[in-house]
Amino acid sequence: MFKRICIYMLGIFILGLGLVLNSKTGLGVSPIISVPFACSQMSSLSFGRCTSIAYIVLVIIQLLVYRKITLSVLLQIPFSYLFGLLIDFYNALLPISHPSFIVAFFILLLAIFCTALGAFLMVNMELIVNPGDGYVNAFAKVTGKPFGKVKLITDCIMITITLVLSLSLAGHIYGLGLGTILAAMLTGTTISVLDHFLGRQLAVIVLQSKKG
Repeated sequence: MFKRICIYMLGIFILGLGLVLNSKTGLGVSPIISVPFACSQMSSLSFGRCTSIAYIVLVIIQLLVYRKITLSVLLQIPFSYLFGLLIDFYNALLPISHPSFIVAFFILLLAIFCTALGAFLMVNMELIVNPGDGYVNAFAKVTGKPFGKVKLITDCIMITITLVLSLSLAGHIYGLGLGTILAAMLTGTTISVLDHFLGRQLAVIVLQSKKG
C-alpha cells in the first residue's frame, strides 16, 4: 500500500506541474482548467484558488449525477483544496513569463507529457479520483457512453463556458489557443502510450496492495 500511495502522490505532483507549465506558455491551457484559468485572469483570486472552486463544483455535479453521496466522491473535496494549493505553489515557483514561441512550444509539449503522466499514475493507483476525471466518468457511467466520447463533449462544454465568460466579462478570450487544441489531441494519446508500456506493471502493484 505504501508504494501505491507514493506513486499516487507522485502523480499528483506531476499533474500539478503539467497544468501550471501549460498555463505559463501563453498558447492556451487544457480544456479542463480553461475555466478556472480564465476566472483567475479576470479576478483577484489565484489560479489555484479558482481551480479548487471549479473542482468542488465538479464534485457537486458528480453527486447530482449519481444521486447519492459516496465517500469516494466526498474525498475529492479535500483533494480539490490541496490541489489548488499545489497549483499556487508551482505558480510561484516557476517565474516563466512571456516566453518566445519556440520556447513556449517546447514547454507546452513538456506540460502535455507531465499532465498525461500525472493523470495516468493517479488513475491507475485507484485511490481518490481527480474531479476533472471523476465528473466525466460519472456521466459516462450514467449515460452508458464511452469515456472518450463523453470527455470530448465535456471538453467542448468547458471551452464554450470559457469563451462566454471571457467575452462577456473581459471582452477578449483568456486561456484558449493552440495549446488548448494540442492538449485535447495529445493528452489522451500520450496516456494510451504510457498504458501500453507501464499499465501492466502498475496493475500488479495495485493487485499486490489489495491482497496485502
